This record gives sequence, structure tokens and C-alpha cells, in this order.
Amino acid sequence: MRWRKPRPIQVVALVGSVLAAGSVLVMFNRMTGFMGRGAKTESPLIATIDLRIGNPEAAKERGEKQAREDIEAGVLKLQTFGMTDPPTPADVARAERLKQRYGITWINRSAVATETSQAYVDAYNRVAEAEIERRHGKAVLNRLMHGEDSAFPKVRTVVTP
Repeated sequence: MRWRKPRPIQVVALVGSVLAAGSVLVMFNRMTGFMGRGAKTESPLIATIDLRIGNPEAAKERGEKQAREDIEAGVLKLQTFGMTDPPTPADVARAERLKQRYGITWINRSAVATETSQAYVDAYNRVAEAEIERRHGKAVLNRLMHGEDSAFPKVRTVVTP
């Protein structure tokens, strides 16, 4: 039997199969250490997903934690929503008197509350109100929260569906 010259398609097929086999061996070598080299074991990639973003329970925890940190730093704040108009000079004067008399700072977060921001503010204020009651008594806290005195701005919270 005589050797005959291969057709061009056979050459292409042979070269393609050799390249494919070589590619598979190179990839296999990189993954498992095949071909005589010891494989370096890499630590597996571990990822975490923080599902607390937009979570009211986590917002409550953050609000309580921030309030405790502020109290430890000697700062008393109450946070509120719903003030769409800029503060009047009377509001500014009242806030200044509260700051001087009781050391309480009012923070207006925004005009509209989300479920998460409302949970944060409620938790923050709950801790801050307990501290105000401890420092200044229940009467001062009641006047602050219910607006019974014209010197105190009433706490406004807005719950959105």
C-alpha cells in the first residue's frame, strides 16, 4: 500500500484537534496541577450579600446604636420628618432655647419618610427620649413630645405606606 498525500480538509481537522486537545490540557493543568506539577490550593472565594439595605429591622438596630453612641458622646438629639417649609425665626429661637436649656438638638431628616428611614428615626428617638426622661424628668419629655408648651416644637413623624 502506498502512502497518499492528505487532503487539505484532513490537515485542517488534524491541526484543529491537536489545538483543541492542547487547550483542554492547558486549562486542566491550570485547575488541577496535571502534568507533574503540584497544584496550589487556593482558598475558596467566599462572598456575602448584605440584605440589610432597605430592611427596617436593621434600620432600627442602626438607629438605636447611633443614639447610644451620641448619648455616650454627650449629645442629645431628636429627629423628625415632615418639615417642608424652612424654619421660621420663631422655630430657630425655640430650637436654640432647647439647646441651651436642655442640650437637645432637633434634626429634620427630610419632608418624606420611607419605611426604613421611619424605622431608624423611631428607634433613635426611643433611645433618646429615654435619656431625656432620665436626665430632665417625664414632664419635660411630655412637653417635648406633645407640644404642650409653646417653647417646644412638636415632634412630627410621618408614616408612609
